[in-house]
Amino acid sequence: MKLIKYLFLLLGLTCIAGAVQLYANDFESGIDAYHKSQYVEAVTAFERALRSDKSAAAHHNLALTYFQLGEAAKAVWQLEQAVRLDPLNESYLFKLGTLRQQLGLYELPAKWWQSAARALPQSTWIWVVSMSAWLLLAAIVLPRISGRNRPIILKILMSLAVVGILLAIAALDILTTQQASGVIVSEDATIMHHAPASGAPESGLARPGERAHLLDKHRDYLRIKTEAGITGWVSADALGVL
Repeated sequence: MKLIKYLFLLLGLTCIAGAVQLYANDFESGIDAYHKSQYVEAVTAFERALRSDKSAAAHHNLALTYFQLGEAAKAVWQLEQAVRLDPLNESYLFKLGTLRQQLGLYELPAKWWQSAARALPQSTWIWVVSMSAWLLLAAIVLPRISGRNRPIILKILMSLAVVGILLAIAALDILTTQQASGVIVSEDATIMHHAPASGAPESGLARPGERAHLLDKHRDYLRIKTEAGITGWVSADALGVL
């Protein structure tokens, strides 16, 4: 029985090692193709790398490649994903801001609490709320099991755990409700409609690279609200989901 467990463990480790090696090979192939100005081949290689591992570096390099191909909207989409994975990377943030400005998309001043929520990725805030909850549970249960009074250090830990839970929940709510659902990846202005049909009256235009919130879906159409505040239906192909 133990031998079977070891074999499964070895097989799992082998698969992980193979996936890591495959990602590294595709990533390096993408870099080589990029340096040789073979941008179409670089896109293919970086996309293969992303299928193995959704890394911020691969999204970043794919964004640079799309920019070289003149596909600025897709470059913005890839940089947005890189920033989601690595929100404190100043290089990614600078390039995203610069590219958005080139497309006429200017950042609105962020509130301090929005910046604080974005200081950590969503996965980290989930980890904070989970660990804080377990710490609070332990601080409540252990004194009851032992039959002793709760020491001052345990009371301090309980307070810290409660603060951690409240901060993490608030940050997750901000990230969930205020982060864009996707980016317009069409290189031309996308016509928005009042109904999910190409013949429906127009409600406005969504600009290339513009962020949007997904509100509804009907067959091959998505109802979105752009960062400019315009609401309407667009083809599902027009929105790159984040």
